Amino acid sequence: MRLSVLVLLSLAGLFPLLSRAAIDPKLLLIEQKLSGFEDKDYGAAVEKALAEFEARTGLNLHPAGLKACGLKVSSESGLGLSTPKALVRALTSALTRRGFTPKSIIVCDANKDSLRAAGFLPAAAAPDQSFEGLPVIAWGDHAAVWAKDPQFCFYNQVMPKPNAPSVPWGDPRVSILPKTLMDEVDFWINLPVLSDSKSLGISGAIASASLGNMVNAERFTDNPASAAKVAVEVCAVPKLSKRNTLTILSLERYQVLGGPSFDAGWCRSEKTILCSANPVIIDFVGLQKINSGRVASGIETIHPEPPIFATANSDEIRLGTCRPADITLVRLPAP
Repeated sequence: MRLSVLVLLSLAGLFPLLSRAAIDPKLLLIEQKLSGFEDKDYGAAVEKALAEFEARTGLNLHPAGLKACGLKVSSESGLGLSTPKALVRALTSALTRRGFTPKSIIVCDANKDSLRAAGFLPAAAAPDQSFEGLPVIAWGDHAAVWAKDPQFCFYNQVMPKPNAPSVPWGDPRVSILPKTLMDEVDFWINLPVLSDSKSLGISGAIASASLGNMVNAERFTDNPASAAKVAVEVCAVPKLSKRNTLTILSLERYQVLGGPSFDAGWCRSEKTILCSANPVIIDFVGLQKINSGRVASGIETIHPEPPIFATANSDEIRLGTCRPADITLVRLPAP
């Protein structure tokens, strides 16, 4: 797979013709155009994309036994580069129409401070610690309790940076997985943001669902040798991956250089959302977007291809193909 294949080619020429038969959700990519970035624009586009996803795959996004779902947002980079609030509102409306109550739609991420900085939590003194009536959970608040159950403990020999705070469960080689998304929701939707990354090459769907979904994951961010392997292993944890029904990536704001720390000067924007159950194809298209933006700015592209794409389909792990020829692309115009 050549890195020089830009998104214009991969979307316009390399995907097969559409099929109306029900297909494997991981072989479907929906490219939904937006009229703009207001609530009404996201509302119409998200409903259209979800309906297409359900019709194409035969899946539905309705309540099941637990009658709850998770919206895993990305808040690590603060307000400048986080999951758009209008996307969260649009999903809330769409899921409510499908039978969920607002109290059963859980907004979540790893760190309370970043959730607050990104606007998903009010000031600490506010009596209502929710996002517009939706419950908000930060994994860091619960990690010490979850660490008592081995199924939520991810062990890796990589140690934290020197002088990093000690972890309350004692072993700094253990990161804590999100019990909420593994045990307490019928499904969860991954809502990443897109940027380049020193550790993974690209920070997007896989990063959000893995390193961005654990407590004590900072030990991997400066360790490229292990970061890709760890990210893929976490995404493949059965109880976590089984409930991750869908990834939706908005390109309202993405960053082509210096990420995942926010730098407005390197941010770009496109009126598009990408939807797939396959995080690998989302990140592959995202990489083309980043490299296209770099070419337009006269800076070096990310090359060679980051190892996370090969790692995502190595040995017994198969997160999803990133070969455009394997993917059915559905391109939907703005409503």
